[in-house]
This record gives sequence, C-alpha cells and structure tokens, in this order.
Amino acid sequence: MKYVVDAADVEGVKKVPNRVSKLLLSERSVGIQGFSMGQNVTEVGSQIPEHAHEVSEEGMYIVSGQGRLITDEGEQDLVAGMAIYMPPGVKHSIVNTGDEDLKLVWVYSPALPQHRKQASA
Repeated sequence: MKYVVDAADVEGVKKVPNRVSKLLLSERSVGIQGFSMGQNVTEVGSQIPEHAHEVSEEGMYIVSGQGRLITDEGEQDLVAGMAIYMPPGVKHSIVNTGDEDLKLVWVYSPALPQHRKQASA
C-alpha cells in the first residue's frame, strides 16, 4: 500500500555523535505536503547535539530509553511515553542518559527542506 512505510525497509543515516535517523513519511516517500516524520535512535552515551529549526515546529515522542532534554530554559528528564514540543528557533539537545538506546519519533511541520522532493535537473 502506498500509504505505509515500514521502518525496517528504510536505510538510516548514521550521524555523529552516534545515532541513526530514518526519514519515514515525506514528500518523497508518500507525497506528504504539510509535514515529515521519522525516527531517531541515539546510542548509549551519545546525544542529538544542540540545534534549532528556524521555520519548522518539531514534535517528538519517546518510544524507549531514557534521556535529558536541554534548552536555554533548563533541563527535563525524559522517559518512554513522553512527548516534546519544540517551537521554531528554540535551541535544544537530547542526551541519552540510560543504559539502552534512546528511540524517539519526530515530526516536523512544515517539513524540513531536505525532506522535500529534490528539484529536477
């Protein structure tokens, strides 16, 4: 079915520090126009480094593991079942503080430019 993407069939992008990001739902995969969705798996002792998205809102849902969200406003411990909202322009990082991979699902609205179809040459 053209509306379903199996994460097991998507090749992840390995990033430094040690984590893997998979773009699951996007304009390229299923034709979405308004948002993109994927998953991130951050290894034990690693992190998603500080960054901000100038235009896009980001939502995240912790699937498994433990971590800590760090923003200019402070820190928040994270466990499975928690959801996070990051407004545009807010710098944030997430550190894996547990003894297993930290797995989360993310959504960007609007989709990040790199999640959109590439222009034809």
